[in-house]
Amino acid sequence: MLSLNFLLASVVIFITGVQANPTIYPEIIPGPGLPSLESLNLTSKNLYTMKPQFLLEPRSSNSASDVDCTSFANSNTNLNDALACYNYLAAVNMRDQTCAVSGDNVRFVEAGEAMIGGSNLHQTPGDAASSCWDVSVAAQGILQSCTNGGRVGGIQAANGNGNLIVGVYNANLK
Repeated sequence: MLSLNFLLASVVIFITGVQANPTIYPEIIPGPGLPSLESLNLTSKNLYTMKPQFLLEPRSSNSASDVDCTSFANSNTNLNDALACYNYLAAVNMRDQTCAVSGDNVRFVEAGEAMIGGSNLHQTPGDAASSCWDVSVAAQGILQSCTNGGRVGGIQAANGNGNLIVGVYNANLK
C-alpha cells in the first residue's frame, strides 16, 4: 500500500510540475528599423503557435526568383524557428513596411537558431530595399521548397527586386 501511495503522489507531483513549467518560446528579435512585437500586439508565443498564412502571391514577376536550397554544413536551421520568423515578417508586411539592406547584409528577424536576412547583391545603395511583403514572399518560397526533416535553409531574390537576396539560415553563422 505504501508503494501505491508513493506512486500516486509521484504522479501528482509530476503533473503539477508540468503545469507549473509552461513551454518557453525563444525570443523573436526584429532587425534594425522593424517594428517591435509589442507594437504589432504579438508575443513570441503567438508567432510560434500560429499557423503560417502561406497566402502570399508575387505582385510582379522576377527573373531571379529561383529558390536555391542550401545544404552545406550548418547552414540549415530549425523549421519551427524559421516559421516563427516568417510569421513575424508576414505580420510586419501588413503595415507596408520596407525591409532594407543598408550595407552588405542585414538581419530582418531572428528566433532561436533561425534567421531571415537579406544581402545587397550588387552592394549599391538603394537597390537592396523591398517591401517586407516582397521579402515574405521570398521567405515563403524557401520554406515551401527547402524543408527537409525539420530543417530548412535557402536563398531567393525578394519578389520584384533581384538585388535583394533573402536568406533563411542558421543564426549561428552570422
